[in-house]
Amino acid sequence: MGEREGEAREPIEESRFRRGVRYGHRGGLYASLVVAIAVLVFLILLIARNTRQVKLDYVFGSTNTRLIWLIVISAIAGWVLGIVTGFLVRHRTRGPR
Repeated sequence: MGEREGEAREPIEESRFRRGVRYGHRGGLYASLVVAIAVLVFLILLIARNTRQVKLDYVFGSTNTRLIWLIVISAIAGWVLGIVTGFLVRHRTRGPR
């Protein structure tokens, strides 16, 4: 049962399925890395191209701000509203426990 000292263990044979899963996971990681780099480059270009001042009119006043801040705040607000909407829909359509 036990191995004697000095004896080497035989390597466990990896099945084709397990090897495919391992390589598929690695490919997914590389794809995620490429997408993350593309998004980062896009954001840098977005910031560089949208630095001019724009007038923002509110109901009770107006202000001048950089266009990029308007884009970033709108994106964050949309993201948060999407999360809240998804939570409310999932909570209200969930089956009884």
